[in-house]
Amino acid sequence: KQWYQRRVRADKIKLRPLSSERSLLTKCDGSARVRQGKSSALVGIWGPVDVRANREDPEKAVIETTVKGATGHGTPVDKVIEQAVTRVCEQVILTAAHPRTSFQVIVQIENDDGSILAVIMNALCLALMDAGVPMKGMFGAVSCVRNAEDKERHWDATAEEEQKGDCQFVFVYNSEKEMIYSDCSGEFDIDQYMLVLQKGRQVAVDLWAFFREAFEKLLVKDVKYQMLLKSKP
Repeated sequence: KQWYQRRVRADKIKLRPLSSERSLLTKCDGSARVRQGKSSALVGIWGPVDVRANREDPEKAVIETTVKGATGHGTPVDKVIEQAVTRVCEQVILTAAHPRTSFQVIVQIENDDGSILAVIMNALCLALMDAGVPMKGMFGAVSCVRNAEDKERHWDATAEEEQKGDCQFVFVYNSEKEMIYSDCSGEFDIDQYMLVLQKGRQVAVDLWAFFREAFEKLLVKDVKYQMLLKSKP
């Protein structure tokens, strides 16, 4: 397993320290952990694998998602996250290339100190890349909370900042800077929505740079390790 971390910033938007770890789980095709501040999520990917007959789709692969909360007990929020992960996977994975199969996604929420859906989505992208799943491109998630009192926007908010917010936004962008998924709650107008949507694109660009840099550095380490193994008598 290997770590990579850096502090991600987009103009004046500050995010919590971001770190990633990949290839942690030995019994799956790919895995990744992402930590943003104290929030942490681990994602494992299996696939394409055989699918039950009653779930089989002759035209494409199906996505099967399971979310395990930090407490170990399923909650309604976990079900909402499962649906979100499945929808994003259906958007980015080239499912038509693997009909009559499935991709299984297991999400373990290790610690939720705010913005956990965005953390999960970023771990999902790295896990899919680690598994070599054919995708349309990278994607990244950005979250923002507006404080109910001073109306200040908090990007990559902590749990405490979320509790003080009156509206929350989570946007997932593809590599073309297009929004492919959103989850918004609270009271806001269209101008506020569009402002966060536009600002979020700036953060997403920085996230993709982080993903690319992380994998480039880790791939170099892998190549050097394989060359070292071959050089040994």
